[in-house]
Amino acid sequence: MNLELELVRTFLAIIEQGGFTRAAGRLHKTQSTISLHIRRLEEIVGRPLFERQGRGVALTEQGEVLRTYAEALVDLNDEALLKLRRPPLTGTVRLGLPEDFATRHLPMALRRFTASHPAIRLEVRSALTAELMRDLGNGDLDIVLARRESEATEGYVLWREPLVWVGARGQSFVVDPLPLVMFPHGCVYRPEVLRRMRSCPRPWEIVYTSTSLAGVQAAVSAGIGIAALAQSTVLLDFVALGAAEGLPDLPETEIALFKGSSRNEAATYLGEYLSESVQSLSSSSSARMF
Repeated sequence: MNLELELVRTFLAIIEQGGFTRAAGRLHKTQSTISLHIRRLEEIVGRPLFERQGRGVALTEQGEVLRTYAEALVDLNDEALLKLRRPPLTGTVRLGLPEDFATRHLPMALRRFTASHPAIRLEVRSALTAELMRDLGNGDLDIVLARRESEATEGYVLWREPLVWVGARGQSFVVDPLPLVMFPHGCVYRPEVLRRMRSCPRPWEIVYTSTSLAGVQAAVSAGIGIAALAQSTVLLDFVALGAAEGLPDLPETEIALFKGSSRNEAATYLGEYLSESVQSLSSSSSARMF
């Protein structure tokens, strides 16, 4: 047997209106129909749901249990119909992503979004945070997921992860000056990494810069130098470095959602979708899904 939504709505109307008669008026049904609905519902659940108290009614213990499920069933039904009956969203959304996040975490989420909303055209651009924020401010992007500076308050934080020092497995890290591989100016955590390196007792120098994550990873893999990377971008052939090599601690890095000033319904919907998707990834990151 299944709970019929019409019967469930009658059950909730009686609770809301405080009696069978008022529920009948609310639902534009006869009182006998209301009574028939409740008898049918009680047959389905196998328990009495109401106790009469004078002119009113009170829920039985079983009725209280059903009430919670009934409200959830009606809410879910109404939400589904609202989404299914809503005209399909159309338009173009210009999305900016940091490359070291886009290449690993978001392709599946974006594929699901475009499959569910074929009338929305996505234009995705990957770049350094400074470039993405500049384009958002200029109106050239609608939404940006970007790494946020420490102690910044703009944007809505979706993801946090530590920065870690890494080097190629089998490489010697005793050479001075210590060679660093870095992203160029525009990388949001570059200033903080350099600030901490200035207090490092070991001599060091920047020997290689690349605007792309793949370029930084390749340079580290080749043994050109060490790098500070977000934990989720560390390759299997890298080794973690730290105090034993005379390196300073590193902060966490944050991914935040930034919205432009344009009133774009499709962009708003995508922003909500990405918020849920990225936060879901974040909650499962401890299981090392990536």
